[in-house]
Amino acid sequence: MANVRHPGFYPAQVAVGGGSVTYVRRRPISNNTNAINCQDVVTADSSGDILGQATSGQLATKIDSVAMGVSYVDANGNRIGAKSLPASTTFAGTTFFPVNAPWVNCVENVVNVKFRCSLDAAAALTNLRNNFDINLRAGVNGYSQQDLRFASANTTATLPFRVVEMIEAGDSDPDAADAHCFALANSGFTEPALNNTGT
Repeated sequence: MANVRHPGFYPAQVAVGGGSVTYVRRRPISNNTNAINCQDVVTADSSGDILGQATSGQLATKIDSVAMGVSYVDANGNRIGAKSLPASTTFAGTTFFPVNAPWVNCVENVVNVKFRCSLDAAAALTNLRNNFDINLRAGVNGYSQQDLRFASANTTATLPFRVVEMIEAGDSDPDAADAHCFALANSGFTEPALNNTGT
């Protein structure tokens, strides 16, 4: 059967110790180059500002988190919630807490969360516990279209995710392309981005 590709990276469960997935509010950089969609991976710059990723190519480096929605001030001065933050969103103010800044709700402690996502090609049993980079894609209707790039399968620990379990379900055949899986972030960053908090 053909698989329905999973949109981006959904935080399914805490990997160790139980409990709930929690979120932290992070500020994106003003005049952001790339949109940030729901379930997109994000990185951070050395100041701690969240950065969206390009809409093509691959990401083979560590991630900061996964975005799960945003809030921003609209043209009427009202703060609203949304699935995604458009590119080139600007705000004024250099204080720690600018009142008109947009905010991204990010998964907290990204290295301790299992994410449901898709592999872009059929997997083999030998790919379990392999590491993968990320296919970067433009979002659709505010949701991520990113997935894991099967051709990058390797034991290289610096790749962003490792697959820990394949998912067999009505919309996911592990022996076909776009199969769903659970993946763990190999390593993540906190503010500033140069602080490696990974495993």
